[in-house]
Parts: sequence; C-alpha cells; structure tokens
Amino acid sequence: MRENKVRITARDDSVDALKAVCAFLVICIHAPFPGTAGQYFNAICRIAVPIFFMITGYFYSDTTAKNREIKQIKKIFALLVEANLIYFLWKLFLSIVSHNETFFQETFTSTKLLKFLIFNESPFNGHLWYLGAILYVLIIVQIADKLNLRKILYWLTPILLIGDLILGKYSIVIWDKEFAYILVRNFLFVGVPYFIIGIWVKDGLGKRLSKKTLGGMILLFSCSSLLERIILVNINANATRDHYISTTFFAVACFLFALKCDEEINSKQIDSNRIRKHKTNHLFTTIGRKYSTWIYILHPIFITCIQVLAARLSIQNIYVYVAPVVVYATTVIFCVVIHKAKEAMQKRH
Repeated sequence: MRENKVRITARDDSVDALKAVCAFLVICIHAPFPGTAGQYFNAICRIAVPIFFMITGYFYSDTTAKNREIKQIKKIFALLVEANLIYFLWKLFLSIVSHNETFFQETFTSTKLLKFLIFNESPFNGHLWYLGAILYVLIIVQIADKLNLRKILYWLTPILLIGDLILGKYSIVIWDKEFAYILVRNFLFVGVPYFIIGIWVKDGLGKRLSKKTLGGMILLFSCSSLLERIILVNINANATRDHYISTTFFAVACFLFALKCDEEINSKQIDSNRIRKHKTNHLFTTIGRKYSTWIYILHPIFITCIQVLAARLSIQNIYVYVAPVVVYATTVIFCVVIHKAKEAMQKRH
C-alpha cells in the first residue's frame, strides 16, 4: 500500500510541473515579450489553457471513483465567486484612483450579465472566463453521465474543435470576417473538447507513443504553429483568436510527454524514498501543484502594478524584455507568502 502511494505521487509530478509551465505561458500571452519574436512566441503559448482543461479531464475518473463530482463543482463555483469578487474590488479601486464615476454603470449591465452567463465572460476581468468554463464543463459532464449520454460529448468533440477554428483563427480565411471572440472562447468550443481529450488520454489515447516520438511531435507541431502564423499574417488573414490547427496536436503531445516522463520514472527500480524526495521537492512541481491556479487568477493584477512601477522608475524599455519572468516570479512569491501565512494561522487555531 505504501509503495502504491509513492508511485501515484511520482506519476503526478511531471503533470504538476507542466501546470507551472502553462501558468507561465498564460502570463506570456497577457504580458508578451516585445517585437515580432514575442508575437510568434505567443502562438506557442496558446497550448496552455487547452492543457489545463485536459489535465482536469484526465483526472476526472479519479473524481468519479471517489464520488466527488459535486464536491468538485462546489469547489470551482466557490473559486469562481472568490476570483470575481477579488477583481470587482480591484477594478473598483482602480476606478476610484482614476476618478471613474461610471464604473458601476459600465460594469453591471444586462449585456455583460448575459455574456457572463452564456459565454463565461467575466464583467470584471476577461481571463476569468476559464473558471466559468470549467464549472460549466463539470456540470455538463455530470448531467451527461447521469443520463448515460457521455458518448454524445465524444462525438461533439471534433466538431467543436473544428468550430473553434472556422469561427476563430480561420474565420477571415473562410468567412472573410472576424466574429466576436467570446463566441468560441468559452465552455463549449474550448472547455468541452479539451476536457474530453483529457478523458481519452486517461483511457489510453497515445499510450503507445514513445517519449522520443512525442518529443519529435512537440518540435513538429510547435514549428507548424509558427508556420500557420507566418502564412496567415502574410495573407492578412490572422484573426485575433487563440488556436491554430496545430495547437490541439501540440497541446496533446506536450501532455502525453509529461505523462510519459512520470511513467518512465515509475518503471525504474529506484528506492521509494529517493523517488519521493527527488520529485516532490522539484521547484516547478511544487509551483504547479500548489500555486498554478492562483497564479492564473492573480497575475493580471501584478501585470498592472509592475507596469506602473516600471513607468515611475522610467525603466519601461528594459522591463518589457523581462516582463513575463518578473510577473511570474512576483506572483509566485506572493502566492507562497499567502499560503505560508494561511498555514501559520491554521496552526495557531
């Protein structure tokens, strides 16, 4: 029994490290590196959110095995409320500082409420759509399982992925127009398909692929993502949306590679205490496991604060080259401090 627990810990560590990397990639999207290089690196970063959805889908069978579906839904709902409350207070503070007297009229409108309820678009900060989307996905999958209709979600997955492309990144190519981004950046066109892909991976998708093959696929699909951008930019058809054709394959390859790393560790005959010590103390593993969610939630606040500080210190020209790293490090440190403070308070009580 003891040996089994160690193997589970080792298996999950590379996935946790991947979550830490994805949190950094999200920051690179919102605080990009400068110039053309930054724009093209942005195309690579688009795998982050799909991987987050896949990870949740991958571990969903563990949730159902423990009958924790409702508990997980309640947890995400509480996180959604908490995150939106934080950004309501943050935006309220900014409106006071900037003397914006129309904050409430601009924020609390029927249109924004409908966008929030239908498309997961938070009225307080756009990136919070992910929390609403994962909440909706969990509810949808729970209902589908109760009605024994999960296979419908399986059939819908490729259709939704194609829909994301034809209404999103390739909308100019196909329709000669762009559509509102919230039509596809939501629970339906992003959340459901990538969550289901995570379930497919758990059921054995890509299991026979070797680590070397997956490494080659990562290189191939990262290059093809850049190539797609080059082509779309050159024909003036690069719609401002998230996912290229290659993004799905790139994200799946990265996720499978992380799982393969843990599989190889588990297959080696190494003393169990050495596995635990080596793996669980890894920096990115710890960041991904404990702090990745809150890094995702809080990083826009630090983007704003550090930008203001850089402007006041007149170091914007230097800061733009290191902005993602500085924001990431600052957000991680803040999350660690808050986590340690909570632990200390709990020990006192």
